[in-house]
Amino acid sequence: MLRYVPFVLWAPAVMAQPALEVNLLPAQGLVYGYHDVPWTTPPKGGDNMKWDLSALPKGTVVPYAVHGPQLAPGAGAFPATATVLQVPGEPAAYFQMGDTALFWLGTASEDDIVRFDPPIPWVHRPTRMRDRWTDSTLVAVTGGGRIELRVTHYTVTADGFGTLVMPYGVVPEVLRLKHELRVRNKRDPSAPEMWEVRYSWWVPNCPMPLVIISERSGWGPPDRVVRWLDGSWRTDPLSLFQPIKLKVFPDPCDELLTVDLPAERPGHTILQLVDASGDAVKQWTVEFTSPELRRLVLEVGDLPGGHYTLNWRDSNGALGNARLQVQ
Repeated sequence: MLRYVPFVLWAPAVMAQPALEVNLLPAQGLVYGYHDVPWTTPPKGGDNMKWDLSALPKGTVVPYAVHGPQLAPGAGAFPATATVLQVPGEPAAYFQMGDTALFWLGTASEDDIVRFDPPIPWVHRPTRMRDRWTDSTLVAVTGGGRIELRVTHYTVTADGFGTLVMPYGVVPEVLRLKHELRVRNKRDPSAPEMWEVRYSWWVPNCPMPLVIISERSGWGPPDRVVRWLDGSWRTDPLSLFQPIKLKVFPDPCDELLTVDLPAERPGHTILQLVDASGDAVKQWTVEFTSPELRRLVLEVGDLPGGHYTLNWRDSNGALGNARLQVQ
């Protein structure tokens, strides 16, 4: 049984505290840039805190891409209405908004699918200071011809609120959440336990956490993560990831279209052809196992004549597009 301790108004000053309720799920198609930086010990929580993280370095920018299930592994195992968060080097995470919470449905990679039954309420609607919920859920791990059952115990606590001082400026009305997860093998209690403790700082007007500090064991590297959301979230998150202009030929085309993709790292590549109404009329999925010249020949002869946009996204976060005409 889910145990949820609701917020209680026990002082007039509490009215100014932030509440997370509406803006919890980012729009599909956005890419947020997180600065991956060296480990730092999480600061303490509490009331009316001033978390000064202005000295955080820029580090390496990691793209957090938000899209629909059709662009992710394991799509058939989750609802078509789910939203996927794709981070390089991590399994695709599936989320869905409900009436009472933003639910974490599970994860999927090319090798494994992990489903929570029931889903984990990642953020309650609303969530305020001192709210806390805790429960257990059964986890089914499938892939490679095997099925494993695991039990996940989780606790989420809103343990701090105040002001966050970031390298790009001061952010008021910030609420901090502490997620604690412990996973054990249901059939083999002697197997090593997996665990994670994650601190994240949220504001009501941003659907992504501003800072993530996480420590975990048994999930694969890295065991410690410190990432902060680039200040572009306040204006245009995509400004960090301007799409690459793809080279397509011939243009106009009739039967076949050739496209050259940038040769970087191995990865999962998806191309979508979108018509003038914004509908995806064709999709191609390609797996590159090594850096190489990525010249693809696509069949478009069955499409009506008109103007189209070819969109490209790979699993490493790269984006690209090109306008073209089909005769």
